[in-house]
Amino acid sequence: MRKPTRALWLALAVAACWPAARAQDAAPTLEQLLRRPLTEVPRDVEVSTSSRFAESAAQAPSLTYVVTDADIARHGLRSMGDILRTMPGLFVSGDGNFSYVGARGLGRPGDFNARLLFLVDGMRVNENIYDAALLGSEFFVDVELIERVEFAPGPGSALYGNNAFLGVVNVITKGTDKLAGAQFSAGVDSNRRRQMRASWGRRTEGGVEGWLALSAFRQDRIDADIDVSEADRGPIAAHNWDRGERLLGMARAGGWTLRGGLSRRVRGLPALMAVPDGFQFAQERGIYDNSFVALAHERALGEHWSLYGAVSAKRSAYQTRFPYLREGLVPSEFAAVAVGRWLNVDLRLSTRRWRDHDLMAGVEYQFDRQQTISHGTVGEEPLGEFFGDNRRRGLFVQDAWRLGDTHRLILGLRRDQAMLGGSNNNPRLAWVWSGVADATLKLMYGSAFREANLYEFQINAPFEAPIPTPERVRTLELAWEHALTPRLQYRVSLYGSRLRGLISVSPETGVFENSGAIRNVGAELGLERRWDGGEQLRLSLSLQESKDAQDRRLSNSPRALLKLLYSQPLAGDALRLSWQALGVSRRGSAAQDLPGYALVNATLLWRADPDTELSLGLYNMANTRYVDRPGLLGPPLRQEGRALRFALTRRFGS
Repeated sequence: MRKPTRALWLALAVAACWPAARAQDAAPTLEQLLRRPLTEVPRDVEVSTSSRFAESAAQAPSLTYVVTDADIARHGLRSMGDILRTMPGLFVSGDGNFSYVGARGLGRPGDFNARLLFLVDGMRVNENIYDAALLGSEFFVDVELIERVEFAPGPGSALYGNNAFLGVVNVITKGTDKLAGAQFSAGVDSNRRRQMRASWGRRTEGGVEGWLALSAFRQDRIDADIDVSEADRGPIAAHNWDRGERLLGMARAGGWTLRGGLSRRVRGLPALMAVPDGFQFAQERGIYDNSFVALAHERALGEHWSLYGAVSAKRSAYQTRFPYLREGLVPSEFAAVAVGRWLNVDLRLSTRRWRDHDLMAGVEYQFDRQQTISHGTVGEEPLGEFFGDNRRRGLFVQDAWRLGDTHRLILGLRRDQAMLGGSNNNPRLAWVWSGVADATLKLMYGSAFREANLYEFQINAPFEAPIPTPERVRTLELAWEHALTPRLQYRVSLYGSRLRGLISVSPETGVFENSGAIRNVGAELGLERRWDGGEQLRLSLSLQESKDAQDRRLSNSPRALLKLLYSQPLAGDALRLSWQALGVSRRGSAAQDLPGYALVNATLLWRADPDTELSLGLYNMANTRYVDRPGLLGPPLRQEGRALRFALTRRFGS
């Protein structure tokens, strides 16, 4: 038989491809193929937060919830607050200046997120004055630079020490594979917020890679979050604004990784200033200045051993400036300033030298080079200053022991020693069973602690009040995850916690003190479903109840959180519509109960070509009026109403 000619082979190929060519002008590129949504629920997602090394989420010793860069783009998530709102068990509020996050029913008014540990690429970023996690526009990482965010709920002090009280959040940034070439993005919304980002990244044939990103935002004439008279509306809006810049970069070569970043945010707020004939509106400002530089190295030591080391230096400065008229009607500013500088060292040794054991031991050290809180008139000697001096050391060991094909036992213990907080020991025990196909059962026990921070010291010192002892939590949790089909997976988690010595402000004395015992029980239910057409559904319901020793429910503690995320293609993967429905139940507060609320957001994402994305988002579609009272004082504050946002991202030379 004669072999077909080259022309015949070409004709057959054209004929075979003709239907696809009619459906689409050009064959999909590799990037288009990678962006196409999976029609099956991914089960072996790689996570690293719960064990401090990469492993399958199914085998990790705790539940881990993940939000990916694809989720961020499809749902138009604008900030870390938006990302955390989509995660089971977390609820977020704000006062226009600071973003507060609560977990599993615990969101104490006035708490600056000190009971959650936040990491950027595994590096601790809670600052050293308030132990605060800064999650607003002052956060180091623009959301478009995030590869994924992992949240491991429950006590994490057996691995991470202080602040890992209710869980650990790890923000993992993108690599040069996704930030190659030049990129530019810009966005504007109906609340007069404008933002833009520019980045450039490159990887050489020799394996050297890096990227640099600069972003900025500005928002003018922000509406008041309380009811005001029509006459005051204009002056308040004129003094109510927000602006800032961020710079973030990474370079990697030969096992070494250098990262650095800085952020600056200035929040303008209206203030009433006393003048001879009464009061007038003046400009108050909250100023955030934060920076870090970190160097990490990872290498293999022979066939079975590996070593990881990192050192980072960080600085955080926050000041609030209040205008006033001093004697002689001289315009002046009163400033409250908090400045912290600190150094972190992290060293870990891992081995698989012994069969069926993954062993890891590590040491951590934090040296607080500066801790200062001061107040006084700008340009003059402070009226008062408070200084801190602290060192923290942690030593931990963990063994992931494979007992058989279906059993895994994780044992961990950490001892922390601090100059001010004393010593703390925290164990960890987890049993993972995978004896049923496509299912995992986890039984987990752990404890955690949080020491009093410098701010709490500073409040108590003038009254000669005793410094609170570290607060503690112990949690027992049972979780079951099961993939009924490759496209349908559900999750059930039950937990119970005992909290002791929670550090809170006494309403009688106004100083910080340890509370009595608190009981916290809850359940988290989750469902994930995918379809052949690319539709995706993620649903979670979190139920909890927290009560003190007198059987009273805690304030700012919602009993139920509902999260629904749905996404569907409208024209293949080029055009996609995504929905969010977020519900928070009624909560109590010191002054009055806060009604529950439900929000619905929608985002239309159009990928015009592999290098161009356009996004149109509508937030709080029903313009639901709801309030939060995140602080200890002041009235309930109205939260964001309906907002329309348009954003464009363009890549060059990727």
